[in-house]
Amino acid sequence: QASNKGARRFLCEVCAQSSETNMRCIALTVFASAHAAQMNPIRRVVSLMQNMVEKIEEEAERDDELFAKFKCFCDKNAEKTSKSISDGKAKIAQLESDIPEADSQRTQTVTELQQHKDERAAANQAIEMAKSQRNKENKAFSDEAADLKQNMGALDQAIPAIENGMTGLLQVPSASTVLKALGSVDIDESDKSSVKAFFQSGSSDGTPMSGEIVGILKTMKDEMEKRLDEITHNENEAVSNFNGLVAAKNKEIAASQGAIEEKTERAGDLAVHIATMKNDLDETKSSLEQDEGYSAELEENCDKKSKEYDEIKKTRAEELVALADTIKVLNSDDALEMFKKTLPSGESLMQLQTSTRATRHQALDRLRSVMKSHSDPRLDLIALALSGKKQNFDKVMKLIDEMVQNLKVEQTDDDAKVAYCKKEIDQTEDKEKELQHKIEGQDAHIEDDEGSIDTLKAEIKALIAGTKDLDKSVAEATEQRKTEHEAYVKTAADDNAALELLEFAKNRLNKFYNPKQYKEAPKEEEESFVQISAHSGKDEPPAAFGPKSSSSGGGVIGMIDKIRNELKLEMNEDKLEEEDSQQDYEKLMADSAKKRAADVSARTDKEAALADAQADLTDTKERRKETKTDLAETGRYMSNLHATCDWISDNYDSRKVARAEEVEALEKAKAVLSGADFSLVQKTAFLGRK
Repeated sequence: QASNKGARRFLCEVCAQSSETNMRCIALTVFASAHAAQMNPIRRVVSLMQNMVEKIEEEAERDDELFAKFKCFCDKNAEKTSKSISDGKAKIAQLESDIPEADSQRTQTVTELQQHKDERAAANQAIEMAKSQRNKENKAFSDEAADLKQNMGALDQAIPAIENGMTGLLQVPSASTVLKALGSVDIDESDKSSVKAFFQSGSSDGTPMSGEIVGILKTMKDEMEKRLDEITHNENEAVSNFNGLVAAKNKEIAASQGAIEEKTERAGDLAVHIATMKNDLDETKSSLEQDEGYSAELEENCDKKSKEYDEIKKTRAEELVALADTIKVLNSDDALEMFKKTLPSGESLMQLQTSTRATRHQALDRLRSVMKSHSDPRLDLIALALSGKKQNFDKVMKLIDEMVQNLKVEQTDDDAKVAYCKKEIDQTEDKEKELQHKIEGQDAHIEDDEGSIDTLKAEIKALIAGTKDLDKSVAEATEQRKTEHEAYVKTAADDNAALELLEFAKNRLNKFYNPKQYKEAPKEEEESFVQISAHSGKDEPPAAFGPKSSSSGGGVIGMIDKIRNELKLEMNEDKLEEEDSQQDYEKLMADSAKKRAADVSARTDKEAALADAQADLTDTKERRKETKTDLAETGRYMSNLHATCDWISDNYDSRKVARAEEVEALEKAKAVLSGADFSLVQKTAFLGRK
């Protein structure tokens, strides 16, 4: 009788050569396999192990492919993250160095700006003080000059009158004014007394006293004229000095004003630059923190998966070796022949296992009814133990007792965790509300300033973007104009070369078809065209032999003429387009220059305003930032609470019911297994007696 393996091979060959339907062949093969398995159960074991080997090898191939992809993912992301971390650290170090330097520059600029403002204010104050002093001096000069002129006029009237014999206050014109002027003239007191006595007593005509009085009055007039000349000279000199002082101070003011505008613009630029660098520093630090966290997590996960995969490969290799060795032992002809003689038939083996299998299946049904709705690895472990072929269930019952105890401990932990979560969430929510109210108050205080700053930033950003876009457009237009011009020059050169080549070709054709129209070309030119033709492309196959024909020569020459005319027309159009493009480009450059100058001026003004607004807002924002940090930390703590507590709170009732159902199912399974042990002992004893 042939072996089972040979029989199946024989049946497969018969099916391949037979005209029977495939279904019949399959049925015949299955029957033979079933018969062989009934005759020798070891064959089924070997087949099962062979199927296991195939399945393990398929899994290994699939896992190798998946692990290769995973390894590529790890390497690629590790390299990318490492570069990002390195760049971030370098950027942070640079920013931490640049920010203090920029702060120092801005502080120095603000100090210099204040000095220039103080200098301008001092110059303005000096001008105002000089104007006030000048007004006082001018008024004093005007008053004194008016008095002197009035007194000199009175003397001009009194002297002739006295010389003509008039005496006394009543006869001499302006005698009272002359008497008043005596107090302001630097003459002897005796002369002043003589003049007063003369006017008051009225001496006789022509007395020597009259001549003396006239002499005194003329002396007084000379002194007054001298004094008037002196104060007039002093006044003119004071006016000149005043004008020089004002001119010098105006120069100082103009210089200070220029420095103020320059320093204001510089301070604004530095403030914007510092704010930008600080924001960039915060963002870079946050990004670095995320990258480092991700890098550590990636490294941990990749190492863990690599170790797990190495262990899986090792275990799988050991399993394959074990299966191969077992198959080799069981599948030998001697082993199969021995098993035929020693093993009981399939029918007796089934009878021996009936009682144990029924009990095991009953307990499994109890567990699987719970496993359909509740997934638990421990239930899977017990079910796997029950799926074995051992007849003693003490280990399974011990697992059930341990699991019941673990379920009760887990329920106690859930009760405590739910109570803790509720308390912590309530307290954290109260703290969040308190911090939020505090931030709202701070936001209300700085809302107006922030609105102004946002508006200025948006306007500055728009101006910067507009300037960049304008510069980019100008650069693109310049590059495009350059490219177009180069293309035009090259095209013109190519077109001229093409015209010359067409002319040469036409002339060469005329030499054959129209000898009268042929023009003898210079030797050098002919050789150059021949060289161009010789090296212009691949070698052509030789022409076929046959008589020359001139019937198509006129058509070819006509086509060449048509091409030449079209080429000339195209060259004229290209020239016009080049001129138009150049004019458009020059106009664009002029308009762009005007637009850019206006935008830069507007940006300078807005940046100065922005710098002032930011300086006013800095202190308030620092306090608000501290409050927001507290709120963020509280929010992160709340998120962690929710991440820990939400699932346990939402599933508390269902988990409690599920545990109760698991405990009930486990206790029922234990009861079934407890009864199964007794029946199994009876069955074994019965079989022993038999």
